[in-house]
Amino acid sequence: MTKILSFDAAHSLPDHPGKCRNVHGHTYSVEVTVEGPVREAGPSRAMVMDFGELEERVAALVVEPLDHRYLNDVVDLVPTAEALAAWMFARLRDSGLPVVRVRLWETPTSYAEVTA
Repeated sequence: MTKILSFDAAHSLPDHPGKCRNVHGHTYSVEVTVEGPVREAGPSRAMVMDFGELEERVAALVVEPLDHRYLNDVVDLVPTAEALAAWMFARLRDSGLPVVRVRLWETPTSYAEVTA
């Protein structure tokens, strides 16, 4: 199952030879896919996970820390789409989510993807 969330943030790529060296912003979309067995009992019966629970956890772990921020000040890496997707994947996986894919859209036509 997959949940899609979006956020706005700015970044720069200081060593990049092109215009991305300058501070600029994006409206990012992040798709998080989790896999697992379908639950046989309880309030989430017949689900891998409740969409609302997945949304809350992704929002708390990766969206809220980045939303309306200058990414260079938030993460200890060069904030390319590839590096951010890997950071998100690791953070979600380390939290115990059964994540198998993170796809981070930087623009409507460009994304980076990390899979298990």
